[in-house]
This record gives sequence, structure tokens and C-alpha cells, in this order.
Amino acid sequence: MTHQDAAPAPPPAPAPPPPPQKVTIPAGTTLAIRLVDGIDSERNQPGETFKATLNSPLSVEGDVVIPAGYDVEGHLVDVKSAGKFAGKSVVVLQLDRISVGGKSYAIQTDEYKREGSSRGKNTAEKVGAGAAIGAIIGGIAGGGKGAGIGAAAGGGLGGGVQAATKGQQIKLPSETVVNFTLQSPLTVIPAQGSDSRRHRMETPSDNQQ
Repeated sequence: MTHQDAAPAPPPAPAPPPPPQKVTIPAGTTLAIRLVDGIDSERNQPGETFKATLNSPLSVEGDVVIPAGYDVEGHLVDVKSAGKFAGKSVVVLQLDRISVGGKSYAIQTDEYKREGSSRGKNTAEKVGAGAAIGAIIGGIAGGGKGAGIGAAAGGGLGGGVQAATKGQQIKLPSETVVNFTLQSPLTVIPAQGSDSRRHRMETPSDNQQ
């Protein structure tokens, strides 16, 4: 009978490839960024944006989610120059977004605040705090092994601030490393290693004004 000659049912269509797995970086994670644009309390104004790059990779449970070198953007929450205002110079920074694999993700961080002072006691305290913070960050990044390196880097940053605050002005030159803390979780599609290497090669061009 002809009805037995009906064409067999078509095979099921192949399943589409699974979407890229998203990973959530928890709140409280430290973001160490390296400034591309220098910041000067005499020159910059509140509301201006600045560019930076991720200085240390962001990892979740030991797996690198965002390698170092990716673009970060933030803005100046507040800037006061001791030459224009009564009192100390103040610089307050906050991060706004990070670009990973061609996508831009909004981020919420705490504020990084630096006050200028011409008094040696305060400057010495800032150097000590910088070294302590550097040791903590270094310990986190290197599983304990990087604590000495972090302390040296933190101390060096503190020393730079000491020189900059002598005239009550605050200067954060390009290449300065600044630490922020995520205030809310960040969900991203992890970057690919090859993309990261290409990105790091292209990053220096971003510094051309």
C-alpha cells in the first residue's frame, strides 16, 4: 500500500552551540587599575572621564575571568585644587565600565579619595598605608607570594604621593596603579586568551593624545 512508502520523518535539527558561559565576579572583589590618563588636581575638573587598564587579572575560584590589560573607564567624582579653594587639594575617582571581548559592562565601585597635605606626619601615614594596602593586594594576587612585591609597589605609590602633596597639589601620573572594590556583582562573558594578547599589544596606542 502506498501509505507505507511515506518518507521517513526528517532527522532532528542539530542543537545550536551553547551560548558562552557567563561568570559573575562577586561584590567585594578588588580591581587594581593602571591609569592611562594622568590626573592633576590643578588641571582636571569634576565630571571628567579618565581611561585606565586592568592591572591585575580578575579571577573567580582560581579561574581568570578577565585578564590584565583590558580597558577601564571612570570619572572624577570631585576635584579641588588648593590653589583655587580654601583648604586641601582633593581628588575622588570612581570606575564606571570595563570593556571585555568587544562588550562594555557597567561596574559599580567604591570611591578612591586622595587628599593633599603639606604636613609631613600625614604624608608619612599615607606612605605606610600605601605599603600596607599594597601588601594586602599583593598577597591576594599572588596567593601570599606576591606580598613583598605588593608592599614595594604600594610603598612606591605612597612615595609618589608624598612628593606630589608637598605643594598641596595631587598628581596621579599615567601608569599609576589605583585599587577599587566592586560594590555590586559583575556578570561577564569571560575573555579569550588570544583576544587578551591582541588587546594588550594594542593598548599603548590608547595613550596617544
